[in-house]
Amino acid sequence: MSIFDNYKGMKVFAVVMLFCLFLMPSLYAGKIRVPEGTPIKVKFDKDMKIDSGKLTKGIPLLIYLDDPVIIGGRVVIDKGTQGKAEVLEVKPASKPGKGGYLKIGFIELEPSGEFKSVEGGTIKLSGELEAKGKGKKLLSFLLGFGLLIKGGQANIPADRVYDAVIAETVDMSNE
Repeated sequence: MSIFDNYKGMKVFAVVMLFCLFLMPSLYAGKIRVPEGTPIKVKFDKDMKIDSGKLTKGIPLLIYLDDPVIIGGRVVIDKGTQGKAEVLEVKPASKPGKGGYLKIGFIELEPSGEFKSVEGGTIKLSGELEAKGKGKKLLSFLLGFGLLIKGGQANIPADRVYDAVIAETVDMSNE
């Protein structure tokens, strides 16, 4: 005997199905925790020039999430989410032949997709990039007019993808 053989069984089945349909959206709603130490990939705007001769300490730099952050099969932070990096240290190339130095730290992401931080703020990041310009001291002394030759500027290519890490556990919600 099937549940469809009588009217009462059919009614119960219909009620259960309706209940399931209305319950489904709430199964996808809720909170997801993104743990501290979660690795992410970020990139800079490809047209940006990240050069020790053009930047100063404290300048913010725009970054983008290169791959989505997926927890439990759900996209929690969308690809393309904007964030911020900052120039931590900078020394322009100088004479005689001294190369430049540049250090950039990843600061935060601003979640913009379906999920938002429960606290309503940004997601803190950690990770740094360093670059050193080529020194030309030997060349400057060999040529005799070494005080006039500058070293090379430190450059960080903007067209590459870099590793960063979620700095602290953050609870995300789509409610």
